[in-house]
Amino acid sequence: KQWYQRRVRGMGQSNSALAALNNCMNHNPGNEVTCCGYFKLLFALLKMKDEAIQLLALDVLVLVTRNQNCVESIAEAKVMGSLLVMFMLLPCSRSSVLQVLHALVSNTAVIKEVLVKGALVYLLHLLCNSSIPDIREDTALLLSKMLSDKLVGPKVRLVLLKFLPPLFVEALSDSAETAIHIFDTTHENPELVWSDESREKLCATVQKMMTVHYKDQLKNIDVDWRLPADFIVQYSELAGELVVGGVFIKHFIRQPSWSVRKPREFMSALFESVMEHCNGGETADTISAALIALLNSQPILVEQVPPLGHIPKLIQFMANNSETCGRMSLQILVPLAGSDSCVKTIANTADSVKNVMTAMRKGHEAIAVGAEVCHKVFTKNQPALVAQAIQVDLVGYLLSLLEDAFHTPASAKAQVVIALKAMQMDMLWGEKVQNKLNSSSVWASYKDQKHDLFLEDTKVVGFLTGPVGAAGYLTAGPANISPDMPPPLNTSVNEGRRKRHDL
Repeated sequence: KQWYQRRVRGMGQSNSALAALNNCMNHNPGNEVTCCGYFKLLFALLKMKDEAIQLLALDVLVLVTRNQNCVESIAEAKVMGSLLVMFMLLPCSRSSVLQVLHALVSNTAVIKEVLVKGALVYLLHLLCNSSIPDIREDTALLLSKMLSDKLVGPKVRLVLLKFLPPLFVEALSDSAETAIHIFDTTHENPELVWSDESREKLCATVQKMMTVHYKDQLKNIDVDWRLPADFIVQYSELAGELVVGGVFIKHFIRQPSWSVRKPREFMSALFESVMEHCNGGETADTISAALIALLNSQPILVEQVPPLGHIPKLIQFMANNSETCGRMSLQILVPLAGSDSCVKTIANTADSVKNVMTAMRKGHEAIAVGAEVCHKVFTKNQPALVAQAIQVDLVGYLLSLLEDAFHTPASAKAQVVIALKAMQMDMLWGEKVQNKLNSSSVWASYKDQKHDLFLEDTKVVGFLTGPVGAAGYLTAGPANISPDMPPPLNTSVNEGRRKRHDL
């Protein structure tokens, strides 16, 4: 009975002392520093089984954390475990606990400690499962502040990405209100696939994990929270989804005009991913298709490619022995070749023409794409490119494509002719190109053709070659009867026809 009386008396005295301390600091700003050195005692009061004392202790902590010296002293005391359990030990105190933490996480040492003590699992639980809008918003603001720390912020981000989609983590950094709105609604776009099922799974996973850690922390306030190295929330909607740079690739291919949040970073991630999957396969084709779709739908990004250094890497990648690598590289070069700055970079890259020609030789599919690349780059008036072409005898190779009636598509021949005509107009090296063309019997059949009226047809395998006085229409015909050279003129037959007509 005497022990109980002493305990009750002690409780009452602690209550009065905390109330007095609260009043003192409320009316005398700047006196908070007098608490430095006593924070282990103050935080120990949070473990008292008396709600009034716990709440008064939290009120004092709200006041003292306004002072940076106090924040540093609390960081040295290593008492964050006692504060974190209050989220579940006394739910009505959550707003005050969040307020204290918001002030404390301005200190990097505190962020490190609360990470180890399981702050993120408590905060995720509040964000996902709290029914009080203000608590959820304050939680999102606290997470945002932790993410902004230069030293520990990246680690916080990595842990959150084990639970949340990348877009949601990015939204947390920008706007708490937006992040909560995204969380509460359903989405299906290139950057976020989020449904009611996804939300329910995350809420259940976080609640279960938080409950286990809370029970462990009640037994031992100094226990650490460790997330398994291979842990990640598996969402059924994302099974088999290919993600590059935080973007769902298949969704992006279906919606190429979608404005991603970080287009430059996404483009760089696609370039790197293409080169990582040089062995080909469906993944490589999908990633390259996404990159091409991005460059075509957002031409402004094309101008940012040269300073990022992707073109020399792509040219080098093109020399890979894989036929797939060569074809993919040429396909990516097509949208790049429409930019003057990109073509200038290609011209200043060693072996660019050589590697383009090498890639074209690796397969019939690459010929048409390579021809389009040649058409685009050589019409940009870059003498350095023509010099490279002469050095590796690209002119001879292109002429051989014109001569091949079975493996070179008609559209590719049209592109080749335009490229060769552009090369022979070069001020520095055009004469050498002209000499090479003049010595070719094949070129004589194509040089006077006009290609602006070329109509592609699946049956076309070549041009109706020969000198044309008027506009040169390129005619289609069956593949097995279309001649590679024009038939000789039969003057006598034509004369006979004219005489019969006159009669």
